[in-house]
Amino acid sequence: ELQVAAGELHAPRVAMHTAFGDDELAWPASPTAPAAYLVDFIYTRCPSVCRTLGSQYQQMQRELAAQARTDAAATRVRLASISFDVRHDGTAELKQLAGSLHANPAHWSFAVPASEGDSNTLLRGLGVVAITDGEGGFVHNGDIHLLDRQGRLRALFAMDEWPLALAAASRLAAQPSEGRR
Repeated sequence: ELQVAAGELHAPRVAMHTAFGDDELAWPASPTAPAAYLVDFIYTRCPSVCRTLGSQYQQMQRELAAQARTDAAATRVRLASISFDVRHDGTAELKQLAGSLHANPAHWSFAVPASEGDSNTLLRGLGVVAITDGEGGFVHNGDIHLLDRQGRLRALFAMDEWPLALAAASRLAAQPSEGRR
């Protein structure tokens, strides 16, 4: 939390494979990329935290779709689920998960870093900890990370605070300076 408040955490540029072939998850992103990203770190075989996050992200996706009808800022917010399990998660697994969650690629991206090194670099850059559990899975938290288009970590939210995370992302996306970068 201290590193977030001090602005010390940043998503480094790493190669990623995405479920839908989009490339909007590279930081720093282009000026036309979304202004705010709500990012969670998952793995597709996760039986617990990731399932709960998927449910929360479905709710955020519904809210974003509804808001986009009346608020242009909502179109500048992107949900992103990034797997840190590069050994088991590829585009096929991400597509399957996205389909099971009824993810709309207009609002929600799924990606996995291209290599273990890329995954470790990304996790380290954002202060994310995922530890193998000795049974083929991982122990990890379910925080929602608010990033701007440059990949700066602006805030962290517990998974049950998704309405606050979505509101913060909408405020960030509505800022004129973020929209022009």
